[in-house]
Amino acid sequence: MGGLYAAAAAVCATSMVAALLSRFITDGGTRKLLGLVTGAFVLCCMIVPLVNAVSGISADLSEIQGSTLPSEAVGDSFDRAVLSQARANLEGALRDILAQNGIAIDRAEVVLAVTDGNRVVISSVNIYAGADVIDDADRIRELTVAGFGITPQIITE
Repeated sequence: MGGLYAAAAAVCATSMVAALLSRFITDGGTRKLLGLVTGAFVLCCMIVPLVNAVSGISADLSEIQGSTLPSEAVGDSFDRAVLSQARANLEGALRDILAQNGIAIDRAEVVLAVTDGNRVVISSVNIYAGADVIDDADRIRELTVAGFGITPQIITE
């Protein structure tokens, strides 16, 4: 707040000095030049405290954000929940793709893995079905590779 008072005092003092000088200057070009320099100085005096105030606010926000981060335990349980939901969604999508193509399976199991850089990839796909799907094994592989980019392991039960 002290910077704001200093800037206000500088603006007032500059305005008073400029008003006094403009009374003694009779040349139009010099008067315009004095007005330009004074205006630039007043503008800078008003901008500097605002810039300092804004930079101070952003520093305070970073401290607040850092202090409200969840603990690692909460983050780990959230990560596990997200992975579990992603796995369930992928398994459902695989069952739906196969059902749309007339292939009935008992269940699908998608195994996810986390790589360095926190990327999640599909590690493997297991498809459990009855012995009657052996004839459709090539079509199942083709659809799974097209949709998920990985060759599944087909397990008959």
